[in-house]
Amino acid sequence: MSPSNRYLLTIAAAAVLGLPCVAGAQDFPTKSIRLIVPFPAGGPSDTTARTIATGLGQKLGQPVVVENKPGAGAIVGSEAVLQQPADGYTLLMASNVIATGKWLYPTMSFDPLKDFRAVAGVFKSPHQVVVAPGFKGQGIQDLIKTAKEKGDAMNYASSGAGTMPHLGAERFKQVVGVGMTPIPYRGSAPALTAVLANEVPVYFDIEFSAQSMLKSGKLRSLGVTALERSPQFPDVPTLHEQGVKNFELYSWFGIVARTGTPDAVVQKLNAAINEVMAGADFKSRLDALGAQPIGGKPAVFQKMIESDYALWGDVIKKAKIQLD
Repeated sequence: MSPSNRYLLTIAAAAVLGLPCVAGAQDFPTKSIRLIVPFPAGGPSDTTARTIATGLGQKLGQPVVVENKPGAGAIVGSEAVLQQPADGYTLLMASNVIATGKWLYPTMSFDPLKDFRAVAGVFKSPHQVVVAPGFKGQGIQDLIKTAKEKGDAMNYASSGAGTMPHLGAERFKQVVGVGMTPIPYRGSAPALTAVLANEVPVYFDIEFSAQSMLKSGKLRSLGVTALERSPQFPDVPTLHEQGVKNFELYSWFGIVARTGTPDAVVQKLNAAINEVMAGADFKSRLDALGAQPIGGKPAVFQKMIESDYALWGDVIKKAKIQLD
């Protein structure tokens, strides 16, 4: 056989071998998809995941089943996904933990940044700098002044070590040069209650968590941690407006798959998720949360993850935070 014929035979064989993979991606999905939520049922990430799952199942023609696997700072749910094949049939509703986890838990058994790939960003929520109505001061500069006067003797609430309210407050400390001491609570509700009871003066809470107490006037906000004012609280100035330049803090959620999941499968999932996000049900869910959609191509969400990985790695190292 001539060299040219052998070359053509090799190309033909490679094409034939590649056909099942291509066809598999085109036919995806042929069975139900699992969407793992590494948080308890009933929270914003869970209810949003269920809205996504319903719409996604309709778009793809296969059921999308939400499974809650909370525990160990989202590690339990993440590991459940990594135990399954990289074929797009098991997905993770990820949060900022995918960018902070390896910094907080250096001994964890996997590397979130390397072992997962972005499928689609879902939503993000800025934080509000929440204080009790009796706090002496109207804006963020008053908080900075008080914190500089009291130093480490001034406490702030966190919803637990390594959570975004905790890390966000630590970044704020580093940016403005103040010393404050975290007081951890078991979640956002107890932390808000502690501020209301004047146990602690301030809490950097996620907006969708704090909004009911802020709108009722039980608590008030010194500023929002986005570069633009929140549509839910248009009268609350941003930290950027108040002199803490370019300060942003978001809690976000999005869908990821195991690294190694075929590009064609990821693109198909991404397109379907974006279609769901454009629908009235999803928009209604975000409006209720006061959250903002992310959407876009997988690269948009991947860039967000990688940017946060670098940012929070620096914050965590400077604050010397490590969790067991």
